[in-house]
Amino acid sequence: MAYVPVERRRYRRSIFPSTIEYGIKTEVTGETFKGVAVNISESGLCLYTSSVLNEGQEISIMSVLPVPSRTAAVRWSKSLNADVCKVGLMFVK
Repeated sequence: MAYVPVERRRYRRSIFPSTIEYGIKTEVTGETFKGVAVNISESGLCLYTSSVLNEGQEISIMSVLPVPSRTAAVRWSKSLNADVCKVGLMFVK
């Protein structure tokens, strides 16, 4: 018998390879950053970025997304190497 993993997520993820532009909510510099989204759901998205984002930090998403929220909070962040971080974001309503 083949192993079938149990999906524990509340919302189904969709593959969503797209460049995302965002700003960090606590900064008043107006600086924007870019990252590459891998997947998206109603509750959040997974993003690869060269910026260091910390758990709990909020970002404002400037790109058009197929979800109503444009604000997201960092749920987790993993440094893959000196130039790339993989970040799990949760949309804030």
